[in-house]
Amino acid sequence: MVAPRVVAQGGAAEDMQRWYVVHTHAASEERARVNLERQGFHAWLPLCRRRRRHARKLEVVCRPLFPRYLFVRLDLDTDRWRPILSTFGVADMIGSTAGPVPVPSRVIDGLTARAGSDGIFDLEPTPFKPGEPVRIAGGPFAELEGIFEAQSDDARVQILLRLMGRSVRVTVAAMDVEAT
Repeated sequence: MVAPRVVAQGGAAEDMQRWYVVHTHAASEERARVNLERQGFHAWLPLCRRRRRHARKLEVVCRPLFPRYLFVRLDLDTDRWRPILSTFGVADMIGSTAGPVPVPSRVIDGLTARAGSDGIFDLEPTPFKPGEPVRIAGGPFAELEGIFEAQSDDARVQILLRLMGRSVRVTVAAMDVEAT
């Protein structure tokens, strides 16, 4: 699915529409998106390409960028949003007791800017090679230095840290690792 156009088309009703987060049941993101669109809602399920090994073959598949979440665009003042809660595949909407809370437009703008021309995110593998010294810049191991060992998946890496006189393997977010 192509990334949504965030620029308003000029209509007064469309100017009031905002993006909201829908929490889905496990592995039901696509089902929820289809059912929401059948009801006339504008839903966006950001997808990313991931490598998957299946039956001894390496293949590229599209998976949700945010597992169990998707976005829906609506105007809370004019759109009937409560049917979203009873849609097949939907667990809830993110919000407070007063109702759904909109996603800041800068978040959606940032996401759409990073999506590829086909609307799918290409997550780049880490630029580090095994054995290379690295520093952890964020998270619980912030400011510690270690040796890059391997990439776990598209979002996590394994680092060997020297703690209490021995090497300890930790898995951290890839975005929290930088070269020393």
